[in-house]
Amino acid sequence: MNQKIQYLREKLKLKNIDGMIISNPNNILYLTNLHAEGMLLLTKKENIFLTDSRYIEDANNTITISDEVIIANVRDYIPDDYENFFMFCENVGIEENHLTYAQYQNIQYTYKCNNLVETENVIEKIRAIKDEEEIENIRKACEITDKCFEHLLTFIKKGKKEKDIGFEIESFFRKNGAEDVAFKPIVASRTKFFKTTCNDNK
Repeated sequence: MNQKIQYLREKLKLKNIDGMIISNPNNILYLTNLHAEGMLLLTKKENIFLTDSRYIEDANNTITISDEVIIANVRDYIPDDYENFFMFCENVGIEENHLTYAQYQNIQYTYKCNNLVETENVIEKIRAIKDEEEIENIRKACEITDKCFEHLLTFIKKGKKEKDIGFEIESFFRKNGAEDVAFKPIVASRTKFFKTTCNDNK
């Protein structure tokens, strides 16, 4: 079984939580390696990723049998099906810091859960502890960043625009093995202004 999901289930059990609705795409990516829009449901017995037809094929190619995650198209379900997902769950966890009040109400209406409870960033706390693969990825990211800095020392010339430098940073990262940048590069330069003051004799 997916070890990360298994560990999460153990943490939820300690909180007396029977299932969880995961909507944060960063947490879904962490747990499943899926780059797709959707909702990950940890029910009493199953792990279900609800998505739409745009992502079904890619999701099926990403998820392995050992992950034990069911890929499902939202169009294949009727309202009654959603009510059945958590029928045997007394407490269902939500990502309270990722939901608006409107989204919270929609979850309540759609899944008819007995009791929605806050999970207090349980996944984020798990993510803070890095495994060997994650540590290696961080090491590679640092190496690419160092190489990018060295590259910029020769790329930046007088007259270069900040937006061009930002674009070069993104391009360098992607060309050298990065899937994406964590955030848009922030490029700023400082120009010296000379102020002339004139004293008039009055």
